[in-house]
Amino acid sequence: MTVDEGSTHRTAAVWSYQGHGVHAAPGVHEYALDLVRQQLPEGGRILEVGAGCGALACRLREAGFDVVPTDLDPPHDWIHRLDLDDPQWTGETRGPFDMVLCVETLEHVENPRKVLRSMRSLLQPGGKLLVSTPNVGHPHSRLKMFLRGAPFIFGPGHYYQPGHISILPDWLLVEHVRTAGFEDITVTSGGSTWFVGARRVAHRVETALLWAIGLRPRAQSGEGICTFVTAVAV
Repeated sequence: MTVDEGSTHRTAAVWSYQGHGVHAAPGVHEYALDLVRQQLPEGGRILEVGAGCGALACRLREAGFDVVPTDLDPPHDWIHRLDLDDPQWTGETRGPFDMVLCVETLEHVENPRKVLRSMRSLLQPGGKLLVSTPNVGHPHSRLKMFLRGAPFIFGPGHYYQPGHISILPDWLLVEHVRTAGFEDITVTSGGSTWFVGARRVAHRVETALLWAIGLRPRAQSGEGICTFVTAVAV
């Protein structure tokens, strides 16, 4: 199934972009790129935290940004190793940067507040931050919490794999960002579910019922299953 002019494909339940695996929901990387362009209209140098296989880094580089991608277990030699719970900065990753970008990664770390403070240390005043995490306030996630006691893509089945250990509702993420040394904080949402076949039909029925009782998803892009926060370093 093609979603982005032949560049992004889904095969065997794995998204990829130009051969690089996309470890995010459909539309998340596209929306992240849109936000980066809004925050850095003149371009700039970006540290990407939690780059995975490098799919988003490739998008950003194609858009003209100077990207330094990092990950805990980098699959390529052009992605730098970085352990967010115990960051050891190198000449390439120390900064300063115009933006620190962290898409769908904070839910994997033990101490999101400490990580956000580390990100702030890499930015000069006026530098930009863009982070995202699963939107546990989305109607589908709220329904799953009510029925099963855990939000969408959290719970015992997701604790070890893929390692979602930190639940961050919008208000908590905003306060973590604020206390880490940022202002001008904006919250938006983007990304869609990846359901196919009968599960997709069931999800559409569920969405219609949620709309009927007033639980309507409010999203800037797609279904809004991921929360995005942009902010400016003080």
